[in-house]
Amino acid sequence: MADSGPIILEAVKRRQYGGDDADSITEDLAALGRAPVRPLDEDEMLEHFFTRLKTNKVDLEVAASKPEAVKRIARFIYAEYNGYRAVAGNDRRLAALPWRDGGVLVRFGAASPEDAVSISYARFGIAETGSVVLYCNRDNPASNNWLTRDHIVILESRDLVASLEDAWTGIRADSNAQGLPRGVTLVSGPSSTGDIVGHLVKGAHGPLRLRVIYLGHVPEDLLVRTGFESLPL
Repeated sequence: MADSGPIILEAVKRRQYGGDDADSITEDLAALGRAPVRPLDEDEMLEHFFTRLKTNKVDLEVAASKPEAVKRIARFIYAEYNGYRAVAGNDRRLAALPWRDGGVLVRFGAASPEDAVSISYARFGIAETGSVVLYCNRDNPASNNWLTRDHIVILESRDLVASLEDAWTGIRADSNAQGLPRGVTLVSGPSSTGDIVGHLVKGAHGPLRLRVIYLGHVPEDLLVRTGFESLPL
């Protein structure tokens, strides 16, 4: 009986493929091509993205403008730490935000163990996975993604893409124009692990909480459908 397996499989292959060899089968499969993927419109991408954020235990706030984003960041930091201090990289998009108007005291540079809150600017958001794509380079230290208790990531609506493939297409385009970043980090939620005696431990390898500030217009009913409430200033 042990020797009958290959005979049976060969008979099945002959019946299914008419005796074609492996190369012919591979060529036939390649000739079929790939099924076209229906593009998602903006509202569909947003719904996918917000739904994945909720599943991934990511906190979300929506801001219609950059000054509003800063005010929301200030309110969160004060509520959690009774202060307004945070660390941010030297990314020009971060430097251009109106921190003083919002009252946030930002130190620009790399995070240290004493920093509780770090702020980053996402290069892309991925609707498929609910991930944010962060570049690591001289202006965006990797430590800002991992050392603090709270990580706040700003994502502009124009940088939301549908899939991982779309994100990598954008990353390659950036690399061709500006050179490769030192690192590319995809963050899909706060740090957690179940490796320690089978118990879920949060914040073991990185931030305890991840907070995305989505910068752009969002229909009110979309926030309700995806489980997020609109937060007034």
